[in-house]
Formats: sequence, structure tokens, C-alpha cells
Amino acid sequence: MQRSDSELVEAACAGNIDSFRELYERYYSMTVGIAYSRLSDHHLAEDAAQEAFATACRRLSSLRNAEKFPEWLATICRRTASRLARSLTKGNPIIGEPISPVKVDNIESELVHEALAQLSKTEREVIYLHYFSGLSHEDVARALGISPQAVHGRMQRARRKLAVKIPKSEGKGVINE
Repeated sequence: MQRSDSELVEAACAGNIDSFRELYERYYSMTVGIAYSRLSDHHLAEDAAQEAFATACRRLSSLRNAEKFPEWLATICRRTASRLARSLTKGNPIIGEPISPVKVDNIESELVHEALAQLSKTEREVIYLHYFSGLSHEDVARALGISPQAVHGRMQRARRKLAVKIPKSEGKGVINE
């Protein structure tokens, strides 16, 4: 039987590394999706997700309601990714070679990437969490701390915007559900 987030958080706070590892495995995909929606680079998104988990590990004892772990982690991840994005726009160098964008499923064309970049942060976030991280609408809602109806509304708005900007041949299978 799968342990609840509350049980895992409590065990992790008590020093059980395996419990935190289970939280990591449960929410890694979500954090990468959130970070990617802000950074548009898979490698940077993975870095931001790792940093978000490191921050969460350090601050886990400050989480007041263990049931809110996904929302709390999502907030940490959004802030981490936003901070990283700001540091990149300020021209702070990143060690290593420039990273080329990763091609994900049918999201290969520049046109599609440009269209996704034109969505609002909230619309882009639900699109990435649902389509790229594979979360259900209910899981997206839980992760973001919003209602499933709000997720549905954001998804609908985003799909309408994408449908206008992406010719059917370019975005085949991207925004259809």
C-alpha cells in the first residue's frame, strides 16, 4: 500500500531518507514540468527541480501541513526556476557548454515552442504539467493548489490560444485531448 504524503513527510522529518526519496520519486516529474514552464530548457529545468528538492529537504520541518506538500514543493520550484531565469537574463554565466533545447515528443518545431512561450505562466504551467509531466487534471490541481475546474479552464484557454498559433500539421497531437 502506498503511503500518504503526510506519512512520508513525517518520516522524512524524523530522518528517514527513504521516505524523502519516495517523495522525490513521486513529485520529480511535476517539479521538472513546473520549472520547464518557466525556463523552456529541459536541462535547466532538471537543475531547478533538483535545487527545489534540496531546499524542500532543508526546510521540510517548517512545513505546517504535511498534506500540502505538493503545493508547497510547487511553490518552492516556481521560485527556484524564476530565480534561475532572472539570473540568466542578468547575464550571469553558467558553467559549462550552452545547452540546446531538448525535443520532447511532438514538440519539435520552433513554431510550437514560440507559441508555448506566448502563453501566460499559469497556462504554460498546466500545459507542461499535464502533457509533458503526464499528470492528470486532478493531480495538476493538487500540485498547484487550485480546483480541477480552474485547471480545466486554464487548459481550455491555452488550447484555444495554441490552436490559433499552431497550424494543425505542426502541432498534431500536441493540444488535442
